[in-house]
Amino acid sequence: MGDVTVPVTTRSGAVPFDLVVRPRRSLVRSTLLSVVFSAVPLAVALVWVSVPLRLWTLLASIVVVLAVVVGIVFVRLGTAYVGVDALGVTLRGVLAPNRRVTRDRIAKLVLATTYCSAVDRSSRELVALDERGRHAFRMRADVWGDAGLDQVVEALGVQVSEDPRPVSARAFAKQHPTSRSWYEQRGTYLVVGIVAAVALTVLVLSQTVDLIGG
Repeated sequence: MGDVTVPVTTRSGAVPFDLVVRPRRSLVRSTLLSVVFSAVPLAVALVWVSVPLRLWTLLASIVVVLAVVVGIVFVRLGTAYVGVDALGVTLRGVLAPNRRVTRDRIAKLVLATTYCSAVDRSSRELVALDERGRHAFRMRADVWGDAGLDQVVEALGVQVSEDPRPVSARAFAKQHPTSRSWYEQRGTYLVVGIVAAVALTVLVLSQTVDLIGG
């Protein structure tokens, strides 16, 4: 569950937060363990294999860039929080930019349990909407914890709509299309796929040329 602290002063010269929710500690630990035991050995193996192909400089550069990105994400994960005070909500996310939403924009909260491939692997989501039904901010329990979502709902004290039945993540995204983050957009998937395809093509062509030349 997310770490909850009341009250906490996080901004100099400003009203202290009445509620602070941080990412689940287990998420931070699992991220660190995944990097140490999965990403690092894989990066070393890729560089080692690329040496005979004379591409180790390129792959080493890619590995360094990825390491920097992972480091930035991990730092953001350790410093992320959602703070609620009398004036609004401050969101310092992991992959999303920092945001500040005033209380007068938050007219309704929607709670839902979503799933991707199987109902038994579900997660709760919280979406805040304004009076026109436009997206204000979003929180996911797999990052902030179920208790964190409940604490934010209680702290805001506005109308809450909760569907007791799990819904698919795709259906939920259709209901609230503007709530999707930049990394959940189709364009992002397309760019990542193109980059991966280009990198794989370069590796295959380089190996083919090397074999023919040998």
